[in-house]
Amino acid sequence: MTELEGLVLRRVEEFTLAVPISALSPDPMMLARHRDWLSPAFIDSEAAHFWLVFQSFIIETADAIIVVDPCNGNGRERPVFPQFHKLDTAYLERFEAAGVRPEDVDYVFCTHLHCDHCGWNTQLRGGRWVPTFPNARYVMVRREVERWDPARPGHHPVDYNVGVFEECVAPIIDAGLAELVADRHAVRPGISIEPAHGHTDGHSILRLESGDTVLYFTGDAFHHPLQVTAPELHLGGCDNLTNAIATRRALRSRLFDERALMVPAHFPSPHAGYVTRSDDEYRFAPLEIWPD
Repeated sequence: MTELEGLVLRRVEEFTLAVPISALSPDPMMLARHRDWLSPAFIDSEAAHFWLVFQSFIIETADAIIVVDPCNGNGRERPVFPQFHKLDTAYLERFEAAGVRPEDVDYVFCTHLHCDHCGWNTQLRGGRWVPTFPNARYVMVRREVERWDPARPGHHPVDYNVGVFEECVAPIIDAGLAELVADRHAVRPGISIEPAHGHTDGHSILRLESGDTVLYFTGDAFHHPLQVTAPELHLGGCDNLTNAIATRRALRSRLFDERALMVPAHFPSPHAGYVTRSDDEYRFAPLEIWPD
């Protein structure tokens, strides 16, 4: 838990996954040039792996509690991604240990509807998927919901996300807890959803402003700090790679210009930081705000 100018920020971790660095960049010269600031937090000592942390963020303002990106969820059939298949984690126990009960949550926001960003929208009870946060409004960008709804004409499924809409989105809509919004939407004063398309057709970010503090919860616009420097690097799985690269370029400039704190979905400790620039090269500068 940390406090920033009237805000309380909490982080709830589901699990961490090691990924070969070659999946992001096969260029050893690029890695060598940036090893001084990437190691040891963002690549291992031999540059063989980096880490994706599956985690949610809880924002507590004076009058609302907001959950951003509720991870994978337990007991899901995800055979294409064995790492996500039939999980049995203590996520909810960690959530409550962070100081918030699921029933206390006012809003849930998923930056997009990939399986690892909306799984804990629901949980299995009595053979049915029911809302995990029963008193919350689940704010979802309409464009993103329509992109994944298998009942809509032109729906294009991807193998790793099969069943996610039926398990994690439809039950929320059926329960009357979904609030489908435009690409740009004010959740509350100082808290807004903004488009960051590319990774998915409706991928979005959450901008939060409190006093002089500005934060961006950037979802999967960036998977790794090196993408701040080289936006063309990617991990695959994008609906539109050209748009994803353009989003990264625009977003890093905006983060730098606003001196805003960047909170990506999957960065390992220290999880958040600022964008700096020197000689026209952008870098991610980590800031420790969550003690691990």
